[in-house]
Amino acid sequence: MITQIDIFTLKNKPVTKADKEQGDSLSGRESEAYSIFFKVTAEVDGKEYVGLGEARPSSISAETLSRATRYAKKLARGLTGKSLPVPAGEKKPSQQVREVVQQVVSEIFGYTEEGISQQRPSPSVCFAAECALLDILAKQQGVPVSQQVAGASEDGMVRNVFNDRLKNTEKLLSDIAGGKVVEGWLRRGRRIEADKASALVNSLLFALGGKQHAVQGIILNAGQRWQLDDWKRFCDDITLTGLVEKLGVEVVVEDPFAEISDAFYREAFAYAKGKRIRIMLAKPIWGVESIRTLAPYMPYVDLKVTPQKAGGFHEVLETEREAKALGFKGGIFLGNLPNTTNFNTLVMLALARSLDTCRYFPATFQKERKVRLVHPRAEREDNQLVAPEGAGWATNVCRSALRRRMMFHRAYGAEGRIPDRDARKALLRSAFDDRFLGREAEQGKRFKYSDEKLAKALEGAN
Repeated sequence: MITQIDIFTLKNKPVTKADKEQGDSLSGRESEAYSIFFKVTAEVDGKEYVGLGEARPSSISAETLSRATRYAKKLARGLTGKSLPVPAGEKKPSQQVREVVQQVVSEIFGYTEEGISQQRPSPSVCFAAECALLDILAKQQGVPVSQQVAGASEDGMVRNVFNDRLKNTEKLLSDIAGGKVVEGWLRRGRRIEADKASALVNSLLFALGGKQHAVQGIILNAGQRWQLDDWKRFCDDITLTGLVEKLGVEVVVEDPFAEISDAFYREAFAYAKGKRIRIMLAKPIWGVESIRTLAPYMPYVDLKVTPQKAGGFHEVLETEREAKALGFKGGIFLGNLPNTTNFNTLVMLALARSLDTCRYFPATFQKERKVRLVHPRAEREDNQLVAPEGAGWATNVCRSALRRRMMFHRAYGAEGRIPDRDARKALLRSAFDDRFLGREAEQGKRFKYSDEKLAKALEGAN
């Protein structure tokens, strides 16, 4: 049974005085710099388990921080006292926790089951609640969440989408000319016009010609601004050189058209047939219902699914299942959010391992360092991200994040709201004490340097 739920808002960057004065009243894109955490405490067979989940309200999910916080409090009050599902039968754990959250959403707002993931008042908050319950179920079984959901051993996931490379094309071309090996998928997130897009792709392909590389493809964001003639001209310019086929590189254009019509897209698909050029649908995609409305396109497109927009962990898995039933043959790109956090990266890692057709997984490692809210985090080994060892998410909120970046906190128990002072003290006691992480990292570097120096000295002596 769920005995207590803490709701607290943390900023992804150091908190200024102006931020504290605004509190949770921010709206629009400013809300994207904040995370709402669910800390769920449950008692199962006399043992206490704690689960974490993170909501990222943003313009992508059409949410503001104040709205998401309001619904988070309502959902927390409704979940307190509920029983956790017992892992059994054919139902997956992700489906079981979805039903628990769905029951509370229905009780509070009176929605029916049909299309409910998109009717949920705050998709990111429901997503966070499901992640927290999955954490508890995984800890109860003593396995990582990714293993519990995917049913596979805990391995790394290729972090193969690099968003920063195409921000400075001249530097990238200079690095390639200097012999640097470029790998993975190169993605331009900023909108680009068709003529500039073809010039960018061809310049990269000419630079890679005759060089050693591990580039799988190039992703370009068209921003729904291209016309059909732009698409045809782009395809002609790319295929004219023959470098796409020669180098084995794929080109994916994200949301090229604003018009959604079968005849319009059929002509675009027919023109790109036989070429290594594909269309990725992003803005029209949110969950299962959107897949059904775009059924004729499924055999020809790639999909960009943003988990915090979909309305639930299980909804992302169901989106892939529905797409495959409609003839989907492409790849799924898991869309990330600005100011990537370490916890969000762990969730994306578990989802990427759970999807059969996940081809792209973005996570900018430098940004993960800057916004450490939890510890431990996913570590990079070569070009892979590896989750921390342990059951559940195997991570905890950092003490420094609670003391320096917390903007809002509420706690609810079986008898209602818990006094703020008592709740805050308990929350700080349960957090990970990260005050000495920096010192330990520096000591680790010194020891590593000393060990390497000693090994070289011994090698020379021998």
